[in-house]
Amino acid sequence: MSETNSEQTGNLGSEQPTNVPQDINVPRDTNVAQEKLGSSAEHAKQALNAATEATKAVSETVKKQAQSAYEVGREHLTAAAKDVTDAATAKYAELRGQARTVTDQYKGRAQDALSDATVKAHNYQSDAESYIRSYPLKAMGIAVGIGFVLGVIFRR
Repeated sequence: MSETNSEQTGNLGSEQPTNVPQDINVPRDTNVAQEKLGSSAEHAKQALNAATEATKAVSETVKKQAQSAYEVGREHLTAAAKDVTDAATAKYAELRGQARTVTDQYKGRAQDALSDATVKAHNYQSDAESYIRSYPLKAMGIAVGIGFVLGVIFRR
């Protein structure tokens, strides 16, 4: 039976299967197959073009979304940087004020200590002057003794 099918088609390489009944009309014209292949190739090209266009559209949408997200992110980062700058400026002013307060306190204490030291120095000077006036020979002996001791110490 396969010999008769190959004889009818005249094609030894493309035999009809043996289980196909003889009364089914199998298209033997290769032009129909070529047209169908050409049509399927054209449909595949159109599908590829449609997919390309869809990809371009998706790409543009993604690009716009990414640009929008970038702009929003940049705005937020700019605002965050401004907030950090404002916070740092406020903290700097606060710390500067605290430092100024502490500095003023120590300055007041130093001025008070200087004033007290000046008063005490004037008192010691007055006391020394009155002692020297009261006991001039004693003062002279003490001065010579201190000079001698210092001379011995500094010679070594």
